[in-house]
Amino acid sequence: MHNPLALLSELLLNALINHGYIYFIRQSYPRGIDHFDDSIKEAFIITPYKKLSAAQEHLLHITDSRKHIYDIYQPSEKEKLFIAASQPPGYKVYVDKLAAKTWKPTSDLNSKISNYLRVNTKWKAKDSNVDVTLFISYGELMLNLSNGKDDLQILFKEVERL
Repeated sequence: MHNPLALLSELLLNALINHGYIYFIRQSYPRGIDHFDDSIKEAFIITPYKKLSAAQEHLLHITDSRKHIYDIYQPSEKEKLFIAASQPPGYKVYVDKLAAKTWKPTSDLNSKISNYLRVNTKWKAKDSNVDVTLFISYGELMLNLSNGKDDLQILFKEVERL
């Protein structure tokens, strides 16, 4: 599975807090588990928010028994968040930020996107010049596909499984 996200670090966490992020949503992130590394038990994604209402909305959109909201104004919660940022043994903790400054789909992914569009849309061959953007929504990787006239937002895993 393709995993373009950055690992959470204490330095990055401090930067997010310094930029006004107060609430952090944790949820399971199976894509972050390297299946060739048996030492990893679980992976999580952390999504920062400045407003409680936005964090609560995120919580409402996910069904995950491991979901949690950290509030940095609660000392015990802030401490747990920094423990997560230290990448404790057996865990990988990612943040909802891309590891690379720019993201481009691989040729394999481009082929899968073309197949997806052919099967699931009425976009014509002349629409083959498609702009592809990766983004994250409620902890889920998404693709925005645009042919200049229409935009289509789909789950990354919908294309990846083709």
